Order: sequence, then structure tokens, then C-alpha cells
Amino acid sequence: MLTVLEESADIRTLRLARPEGFDFQPGQFVPVRLQIDGKPHVRCYSISSAPDTRGYLEISVRRQGLVSGTLHATMRAGATLAINRPAGQFVYPAGDDRPVALIAGGIGITPLLSMLRHAVASDPTRPVTLLYSARHEHDLAFLDELRVVAARHPQVKIAITLTQPVGTPHSGGDLLWRTGRVDADLIRQYVAAPTHTVFCMCGPSPMMAAMSALLTGVGVPPSQIRFEHFETAVAASLVNPAAESERARHAPAAEAAEVADAFRVTFAESGRSTVASGAMTLLDAAEAEGIDIPTSCRSGVCQACRTRLKDGQADCRSDVLDPADRDAGYVLPCVTWATGDCVLEA
Repeated sequence: MLTVLEESADIRTLRLARPEGFDFQPGQFVPVRLQIDGKPHVRCYSISSAPDTRGYLEISVRRQGLVSGTLHATMRAGATLAINRPAGQFVYPAGDDRPVALIAGGIGITPLLSMLRHAVASDPTRPVTLLYSARHEHDLAFLDELRVVAARHPQVKIAITLTQPVGTPHSGGDLLWRTGRVDADLIRQYVAAPTHTVFCMCGPSPMMAAMSALLTGVGVPPSQIRFEHFETAVAASLVNPAAESERARHAPAAEAAEVADAFRVTFAESGRSTVASGAMTLLDAAEAEGIDIPTSCRSGVCQACRTRLKDGQADCRSDVLDPADRDAGYVLPCVTWATGDCVLEA
């Protein structure tokens, strides 16, 4: 840990020495693993720094639960933090000269800040708009930097809107502050050609659903509306739905007979094996045997549980693994079911 930066009343940025060869795309997140009271916990946090910054890596964490609260309380310069490889398909739309509009709600600013930082450093002629929504003034983060970006980069437009302002919204230097949510009027004011713009959104699920409907309503093609599913993954990690319910959501009716099947699952590194029913994911089978596979979302999003299938047959129901990982035999055990005897590298 190089330093800890205070961004708002409850958001801190953890600046880490960037490991050699640690490459990522703006918008991705990293699984963070730490021990609390002797038990391992894994949570995923968006990278807020840009890949263009080679000397350090930053994650920005809002204090809102056990793990984030522990990070706020314990992380200091000189501390160490275990992180896994970057993951996520919500990334900066590179190789495209169309304008970009970034729409952030609350802590959803973090992956979009990485995109904004990357855009001004490596894509300086591309028009970029950031529309940033928060509840109160004290919820806003990175304001000083956003003011500098707005003042120094003419291709960038930034507006802030508060849904529950404590004081009277005002013009914050080069940034417009207003009352209300991101709406059609704000988009029309700051996005010159919405139907020719790529929109990237991150925030609460209701906000993203409303924004998607608004954008499609004004003619933005669905292919130009991209958003982070990260909140859904985090929610799944908290409720930990039963394996049968997860299987029921993923399995077509024609495959219902598979639920009664059972196959032998061998864990190569642990030297153990078990019989897993068709209703159990490989992660369920591992946990039943006391085998530790890092996990966070339990819904095939975060890739914290990424493990190689050494042999046998299994069905991985996730679309976030890249083709190279699949070709190398990697699966996400949280959404993978045995379809025959198999060997997992765990």
C-alpha cells in the first residue's frame, strides 16, 4: 500500500504498487481477499485508476459492509492487500471514434473515472461527457480532479446532479450542479448527438433500468448502451441462493432430468473426491468437502472463483470468460455443473 486518499465522507482510495505485468482495461474490477476473524472474505472493487498509469493501481472503496469497513479501518501506507486478476466485460469502448457519455450513480463513479482518466490521457480528441448523480453533496467524490479535467480538456463535459441536496445546488466552478436525477433534459443539454454516442453506465440497478429505457426511448440503439452488472453480483454474494434455485434459473426445462444425475468430482490439489448431484455447482461440491475456492458473487460475474477443469465434463453457464480462458480449460465453479466425472484443479 502506497497511500490512502480520502475522496468523500465514506469513500477512500487505496493506492497500491502496481504489480509487474498487471494489465487491465478501464472499467474492470479486481477481487480483493482478506482474513477477518480468521475467515477468508472476497469482495470485488472497481479499479479507479487508468491503465495508462503504470506506477500504481487504485481501487476506491465505499464503507458499506464488513469487508469495506475493515479496509477503511486497517489499510495504511505500508500495508499489503491480496488481489486477484482483473475481470469484467464492462470496459471503455476503444477503437471507436463516436463520442462517449459516462453516466454514474453514487459509487458507480469508480469504473467510469478509470474510463475518463484513460480517455483524456490516450484518446484526447474524442468527446467525452460525464453525468454524475449522487444523493447529497457529501456523497460526491473526486470533485477536485473533475474540476481540473473539465477546465483543462475542452473535449470533456461534466455535470453533477443531486437527488437530495442538503444545501442549494450551485455552480461548482466549471461544474454544473443541479437538483434531480439524470434525465432527458440533462442528456439533451450535454450530449450533442445521443443516437451517435456510446453510453456507459454504472450505478444502482433501478437507475440503470430507468436510463436504459430513457435512452432507447430517444432512439439510442441498444448496442450503444452498456452498463455494469456488478451490483447484481455483489447482491448475489450476500444472499447466497440455494444451489437448486440457481440451477432452476439456468437450466432449460428440457434439461430437468439432469438434476437427478450424480457424478464424481475429484479435486486434484486437495487429493479428495466427492459425488456431486446434478443440482450442485462445482463450488457447492468443493465447499461441502471443506475445499477453499475463493468466491464473491456466486453468479458467474466476478471471476474470483476461476479454476481450471483438468479433465472430464462440466457445463459452465457464464459468458464472462474470454475464449483463451475457455480454451485453456478454465471454468467458474459457482455457475458450473458436472455433466460427467471430472477433475478440478483445486
